[in-house]
Amino acid sequence: MYRSARRLALFLPAVLLPLALLQACGSSKADESAGAQQTPVATDPSAPGPYPVGVAELSLARSSSTTGDPRVLDTMVWYPAAGNAAGTPRDDATGGVRDAEPARDLGPRPLIVWSHGAGGSFPYSPLYYAPHLAGYGFVVIAPSHPGNLHDDCTTSTGCTAEGMADSYANRPDDLTFALDSMLKLSEDINSPFYQLLDGDRVGVSGHSFGGTDTVRESTTTLGAPFLAALAMAPCVGAVVPPPDKVTMPLMMMGGDRDTRCPSADQQTYFDGIGAGLPSFLLIFPRGGHSAYGDECPAPIAELACGPNDLSQDKAHQLINFYATAFFKTYVAGEPGYAAFLDPAVNSTEQDIRYTAHTP
Repeated sequence: MYRSARRLALFLPAVLLPLALLQACGSSKADESAGAQQTPVATDPSAPGPYPVGVAELSLARSSSTTGDPRVLDTMVWYPAAGNAAGTPRDDATGGVRDAEPARDLGPRPLIVWSHGAGGSFPYSPLYYAPHLAGYGFVVIAPSHPGNLHDDCTTSTGCTAEGMADSYANRPDDLTFALDSMLKLSEDINSPFYQLLDGDRVGVSGHSFGGTDTVRESTTTLGAPFLAALAMAPCVGAVVPPPDKVTMPLMMMGGDRDTRCPSADQQTYFDGIGAGLPSFLLIFPRGGHSAYGDECPAPIAELACGPNDLSQDKAHQLINFYATAFFKTYVAGEPGYAAFLDPAVNSTEQDIRYTAHTP
């Protein structure tokens, strides 16, 4: 299902790479879709996208990678919906129009797989983030990580050292299983997702423990299955492969007020990434570990939820700006968005410290 070699062209500075060259790198239907069905370049990628957003809830099941026991992945899927969903109010709990008809006229869509943090809760993805990407034409797949959800961490052993180790071992397989399951549905004529998904254009993203998952995935083989990775507040160091093992475009986001996954560690990791890869580091000087969530639960120091900390609204605006530009460039293959990744674009923005390395 996965293709990687012809996607190496996306490593070049995309703003300088003619679209015709991107199309010439391959001749599959996925490549044709990438060229013919691009979203017009936005003037501000943090603004809502042009498509209404649908959302569906699935239950997937696989065997645990550690015990062999059944492992049920409750999974949310956000996607660009057909135009008739535009007048339907979104569901507050999920940020989309439930079970709306997909926008099939756009052709197969690029995908983002999301990994939630330890103690994550329904619907497993920030509602400012997943629907935003869907509004720009992505399908976002967000499986749960059983044993490491909110209730697991408050009523059982899910967030003990043993439970965290088990989740660490299972999480990568949760992500690829959910992706493979969705790609199979895209091949099923009886599925509402029939012919909606482009398995050649897939990215990965996550927050906290899920951000660590994302950095781990960035060291896997390019295009099998992921082309690019965006990690929010990841803990790095001994828990992830060294930075010289990164194989794909990687963006990391952190906060100077995050004591759980310190920005200094992310800076060190970023500095060790090979010079031949696009890599980006976005730090919020007044941001903490919860800048990436829907809510800031309490004024705990590492969460940075106080009145002098970066507001959720401002953090979310900046996250969506850079995430949309990053995934449009390195997953969707739309080079017009690369200009937004230039540090000069927001050079006067005092709430970020941003570094970009491109070949």
